[in-house]
Amino acid sequence: MKRAEEIAAVLSERIATGRLRPGDRAPSTRTIMRDFGVAMATASRVLALLQDAGVVASTPGRGSVVLSPDESARAEPELTVDAVVAAALRIADSEGLEAASMRRVASEVGVATMALYRFVSGRDDLVLRMMDLACADLVIAESDPSHWRERLDWLTRQFWQCLRRHPWLASAMSMTRPQPLPNALPYSEAIIDALRTAGFSPADSLTMHLGLMNLVRGLAETVETELADQAATGITNDEWADTQTDSLLELMPSDRFPRMNELVQQDYPYDHDTIFEMGVRCFLDGVAWQVSQSSDAR
Repeated sequence: MKRAEEIAAVLSERIATGRLRPGDRAPSTRTIMRDFGVAMATASRVLALLQDAGVVASTPGRGSVVLSPDESARAEPELTVDAVVAAALRIADSEGLEAASMRRVASEVGVATMALYRFVSGRDDLVLRMMDLACADLVIAESDPSHWRERLDWLTRQFWQCLRRHPWLASAMSMTRPQPLPNALPYSEAIIDALRTAGFSPADSLTMHLGLMNLVRGLAETVETELADQAATGITNDEWADTQTDSLLELMPSDRFPRMNELVQQDYPYDHDTIFEMGVRCFLDGVAWQVSQSSDAR
């Protein structure tokens, strides 16, 4: 069935780009069998998918023909790219990125899976659009704090809150091959501007920006993992930790690991926000020290 969907996607692209025009005969089952090397059942499934998507129709005496955009309009003409992406975002936010498959999103908006290809070119395109929509939460206003440290602190909290609202986003982001996200650009511009205002070079500003982002992103990835583990096991992180105490104490005898042994026996209230607060404060303290060193040198 996956092969049938892949072939249907190829033919849908040919229709969308005009290689198959309205009124043209769609490839027959025999043509699909020959061109793609598949069985009759798969070829028949391809045509069924195209018909479900509303891009071809079976006509007496001619077989399947390509429909015009007006003819292929489906029962929900109000469906838009924005509506598709918003539906995918809702699924990912509540169930994780893997749950937002093309099939699941299509079901959510009430169309055949192949119909989604009218709005996005594929799942990679869908995920990219989802990421950009999520980054719209990063609101940058002129009323933001003007002092560089206060501004960095405020902007970093914006990023953290965005990742908490969209737990899948942290793992979807790439620091080495950053995705083109228009809604994220004002945020990066504001971060770099704050660091440049503090006196850092363009290269050092970018390095600190990436370091701060990775600090927050790395912590946010543990949030996603914990939510997934909790959904799979039905127990919280603290409840799981309680079941591991005896095993950890066996691995950490007090004569060899006194500090770790002491920690394991304590009731440590693991909290993401507490770790975030300390991590960002220490990072910004280091940035402030760099600023003071530069000032002393001058």
